[in-house]
Amino acid sequence: MLQLLVEKLNQLLSTRGMITDVVLRSDRSLLEDEEMREVMITFASSFEEEQPTATIHLFLLEDEQSCEVEVEIQYPGKLQEKQVQDLWEQARGRVAECSVTEKRRYTEPGKLVEASVQVDYHFVVQTPERAEQETALNETLERFAADLGELVKL
Repeated sequence: MLQLLVEKLNQLLSTRGMITDVVLRSDRSLLEDEEMREVMITFASSFEEEQPTATIHLFLLEDEQSCEVEVEIQYPGKLQEKQVQDLWEQARGRVAECSVTEKRRYTEPGKLVEASVQVDYHFVVQTPERAEQETALNETLERFAADLGELVKL
C-alpha cells in the first residue's frame, strides 16, 4: 500500500511542484510486538528559500490494507494575526477539516528568533480491491494533490 501511494503521489505532485525528499521509517517496539512503518514525503512549489513546504506522512495501519495520510504545511516567517486568519480561511476553503498552529520561539524575553504557522489535516485511504475502488482512490489522490499544490502557494 505504501509503495502504491508513493508512486501515485509522485506522479500527481510532480506536475504541481517538486518532491524534495522521500524517507522510509520503520520503528519496532521493544516492549510490544509491533512495528510501525511510515513514509515521509517533503513537497514544495519551488526551491526558493522561505517558501512553504509540506511534509506528507503515510502511516500503514494495522490491517495493512489502509493507510493514514497526514499533511503538515509549514509557512515560515512572522505573520500578523490578520495574515494568519486569512491564511486559515484560504486553507479551509480548500480543505474544510484543516487546523492551524502558530509557533514562536524566543531565546530571551522579547527576542523572537523563529516564527512559523502550520496548517495540517489527515485522511485515510484503503487498498483498492475492485476497479471502482481504484477509481475512487485515484480521484481522492488527484483532489489531494490539487489541494496541496494550492496550499503550498498560499
